[in-house]
Amino acid sequence: MIRKRFKGFTLIELLVVIAIIALLISILLPSLSRARELSKRLVCAANVKGIGTTGKIYANENQEKWMTPGFARSVLNAAGIDYLAATTEGQPIPNNDGEVGKDRLFQSTTEPTSGLGQGSTSVSVTRSYWMLVRSGDITVKQFICPSSGDIEDDTENLELYYDFQSIRNISYGYQVPFGPRDTQPREGMDNRQIIAADRGPYYFAPPPTPDFMTAGPTGGPISSDDSPKDWRAFNSANHGGGANGEGQNGLYADGHANFVRTPAVGIDNDNIYTLMTDEWTVAQPVGKNRIHGDTPHVSAAVNPYPGQNAFGSAANQYASTDTLIYP
Repeated sequence: MIRKRFKGFTLIELLVVIAIIALLISILLPSLSRARELSKRLVCAANVKGIGTTGKIYANENQEKWMTPGFARSVLNAAGIDYLAATTEGQPIPNNDGEVGKDRLFQSTTEPTSGLGQGSTSVSVTRSYWMLVRSGDITVKQFICPSSGDIEDDTENLELYYDFQSIRNISYGYQVPFGPRDTQPREGMDNRQIIAADRGPYYFAPPPTPDFMTAGPTGGPISSDDSPKDWRAFNSANHGGGANGEGQNGLYADGHANFVRTPAVGIDNDNIYTLMTDEWTVAQPVGKNRIHGDTPHVSAAVNPYPGQNAFGSAANQYASTDTLIYP
């Protein structure tokens, strides 16, 4: 009986197969990586949507007002509320006034009817979200964007605390709730206004000024007509990294959430991460006040709230539609 001899692969054939497999992997890996990021983005959008749903439930039970920790209201037109985190070489100071996690064992207090000015004046914005955590209406895991690299808060006995441990335990910012009542998150806000979004780009390393004046593709001021690529430095770092953010998930006042590729998506192209200013009212159209606002850290005002001095220095000359997402 004659045995059949099966011819095996030659070395050259084997190398060709390996090369083809390597080529296919190199082609597929970017697609797989992109698909992974898009899936994380969907999870992030679901988190933001869940925050909005819980916020609306809270508002329905609290006179149509969204979560706002107690604070001294009489100082709004004076020194203001210190919710800004100072930095040293781009890093937050753990126990600075307004810092996430500062005095988290202590409740902020509302201003008493007697003894005006004695309420809390150093209040973290993220205490608003912790109000939902304490009530059991939402979990700490829902405040983590899977693309951000943040880690879930591991606090036990949640009801004993009033804030997250640190900025690395929360990936989302909130409409600064320490301004006049009609700039605070509430059910009566314009449905085009954004109440919550991915954390802004200015917390860890606030720049000396947001360089909107030279950021445009032609070297001039960046505008809402420029491409999303030109806006990347001013987007949240959650999706793409610092100075290269692809965009952010934003929660609108009506409760729906969308991924937006530039931060200039509020009412009349309002930049959701900056404070509207009045510096453009003479030389430029008023619309630039919304697009080219100041970051909270560099604003000329002291401890600014949304819309402060947007139309002038008088206490009542502010824009009630100014979104200011922080941190």
